[in-house]
Amino acid sequence: MRIANPDITSEEQLHQAGIALINLFAVDFFEALDKELCQLDGEAWLAEYRKNQIFYRNYNFTDPSNLLKELLRTSESPLRKPIRNQVAQKFWRGFYDRLQVILDDRNDWVHRNVTFTCESLKTLTLNIYPITSIFDLKVREECEYILRLLTAVDSDIEVLELTEEVLPGANLKLSSVAKLINSTSVDKMSIGELIDDKFTPHSYVLLVNGEIRDRKTREILSAFRSSSALDLGVFLLARKPGGGRLRISSEGILAAYFEDHWGYLATVNQDIWFPNHINFEILK
Repeated sequence: MRIANPDITSEEQLHQAGIALINLFAVDFFEALDKELCQLDGEAWLAEYRKNQIFYRNYNFTDPSNLLKELLRTSESPLRKPIRNQVAQKFWRGFYDRLQVILDDRNDWVHRNVTFTCESLKTLTLNIYPITSIFDLKVREECEYILRLLTAVDSDIEVLELTEEVLPGANLKLSSVAKLINSTSVDKMSIGELIDDKFTPHSYVLLVNGEIRDRKTREILSAFRSSSALDLGVFLLARKPGGGRLRISSEGILAAYFEDHWGYLATVNQDIWFPNHINFEILK
């Protein structure tokens, strides 16, 4: 762990934890981009970039503001090349939208334009988490640690049939998002595998901010499942960056649209989904 265990009753310690998380994200993200660029363009890619662009001679790409602005505002930046390799083209917009959210968060946290509460730290962490999953960044460990610390146990733990774990030094148990992540071990299908089941009449959209919306009624899942909806959204975004359309079977099999077919995304139960949309008792 590279983040000190914060006192969640202290506003200043929550602030320090958030700043540390943002800084670690930038360091790990640039390290991942640099590693792939060294393989693609050679070990001297950064030296060549700085040589040809005077502006970058003393530019620190591990600074969160510098890194995110480069990715968002410089369309020809070599740093975008690994992203194009890792993220399907149709998801690029959603991916960069999320980077913009993280940059906005960085500015708010650095300039103290946000109230430093458990909820604001949780929101920051959930905004960062999908990128850590896509690029397998080490900071994912810190994200999960913070989420475990901030989220008290809820009633889903028995429904999800997962072992309870207590965070050392805290009276809080695994967060919803950590439990959902662990549920990958019980998937019966591969992500994107063709779904032949008939879907219910309901249709949804997974937004890049983690919200899940009913396309017909415009209602959002967090209005019904405030304790777990965004955690579930982040989990789904880690599997399908950029979000998009969702359908569901009567047995709780959640499908997303992949290229030219409806493919498997996850299996959910009625206790973490829209009320009365599925008839499903146990998470498979």
